Amino acid sequence: MSEVPSGFRGAYDRHGEKLRFLLVGIWNTAFSVLLYNALLLVVGHERYLVVFWLTWVIAVVQSTATMKYFAFRSKGDFWRQTGRAYFIYLPAQGLSTLLLWLAVTIAHLSPQLAQLITIFVTTIFSYVGHKYFTFRVPLEIGEVADEALIEGGGK
Repeated sequence: MSEVPSGFRGAYDRHGEKLRFLLVGIWNTAFSVLLYNALLLVVGHERYLVVFWLTWVIAVVQSTATMKYFAFRSKGDFWRQTGRAYFIYLPAQGLSTLLLWLAVTIAHLSPQLAQLITIFVTTIFSYVGHKYFTFRVPLEIGEVADEALIEGGGK
């Protein structure tokens, strides 16, 4: 097996976390969309907002696990990080609920299409929130923060 070119390795070292987050995001999005659509089939389209929130409750746990173990490779407590993830996702879920409702009632889009639109609203917000809050490893007593993190250039 040939070695990985050094340019690629350097790029991965600098941006691997973002690539892993993107891949996990694709999986988490697919999971959420499939779950939402499956629940809509069972419960019915008239309850699309209830299904939206039920899907969210389930998907946050699944999403936290994939981000913890694959994207951010965090060593923190899973359930504490899941609680933080709900905290990060809650404002975005509130905004998404409003957008979903507007798209269905005002624009007359299907709940499925409206849900896809709301995903784009939360993607960047969730990356920043998870990177700097959910999966942040707290400093130990006496430990000094990396200067790159303080200046905003850290990974």
